[in-house]
Amino acid sequence: MEQFQKSNSQKLLKHKAVQEHFLEQLFFFMKKKLFFILGTFFSLFYVQAQSFPQIPSLESRDFLFSQYQQEVQQCQKDFFKSNTSVPTFYSYKAKKGDTIFTVAARCSVWQEALSTANSIENSAELLEGKTIVLPSANGLFIPESPATSIEFLLASEHKERIFQGAFAKYKINGRLFYFIPGERFSPAERAYFLNPGMSMPLEKSILTSDYGKRQSPITGRWQFHKGIDLAAPEGTTVFACKTGTVKSVERGNRIYGNYIIISHAGGMESTYAHLSEILVEEGEAVSTGQKIGKVGTTGLSTGPHLHFEIKQNGSSLNPGKYLK
Repeated sequence: MEQFQKSNSQKLLKHKAVQEHFLEQLFFFMKKKLFFILGTFFSLFYVQAQSFPQIPSLESRDFLFSQYQQEVQQCQKDFFKSNTSVPTFYSYKAKKGDTIFTVAARCSVWQEALSTANSIENSAELLEGKTIVLPSANGLFIPESPATSIEFLLASEHKERIFQGAFAKYKINGRLFYFIPGERFSPAERAYFLNPGMSMPLEKSILTSDYGKRQSPITGRWQFHKGIDLAAPEGTTVFACKTGTVKSVERGNRIYGNYIIISHAGGMESTYAHLSEILVEEGEAVSTGQKIGKVGTTGLSTGPHLHFEIKQNGSSLNPGKYLK
């Protein structure tokens, strides 16, 4: 009997030890799991709350800028070797006179990388006083959730590649972006970025002939119409659609009559034809909305109207896509 009690007591002690060991292991596992969950939570919070190292000035004597430049060079070498690169990020508070072009040139990165990483919609956007992100790698940052016109354009253009490819995602200013290394703007994206919108050349008008193939109201033959016709009373004021420089002023042309050509940034030009009066001179700088002429019916015309054209590097574009 005494031996039985002793054996039973040993079993109970052993069982208790096993229980205690199990509870210790369970507690240790739960503690590890808890720390992992908390660690993950705080890590995510930290990633969302952190700010990129801020470069005081874009000068070689600045230590951070010099470090950033080294990383830019390394990313360029990586892309040359393997057709891919992993960007690091810095920040910089833009100063007076800074533009997307001057900052890109100073940093030795493409304007596409800077503009898409910072959700900059067009080249005319003012940067002074804004804190902008400086990526070290060249390419396009495509937002997961587009918010601006050019972002929708980019997302539409690259959606198949993003769906098929394993592109890295980065969180910038609270938004998620896919990064496509080495990618540049398409001609359409570049044209939109450089010239996001043009003002109407007339306050009130009626569209009588659209851009594209049409039957000529004069010859009756089918031909391509390289602009749009806007009917308005003779003498109606014509305005410059965008800031630029008057490239050409001509009077008495057999087809266009009296007309003006204005050069804009990015290789874009606008033409205003059949004018009754011209109010500017060749070489004159003009601003958006400035009076440049008056509607007429000079040249090959069936009535008072403005023939309006837009060209990009010599190729005609549909003005309807750019006017606002």
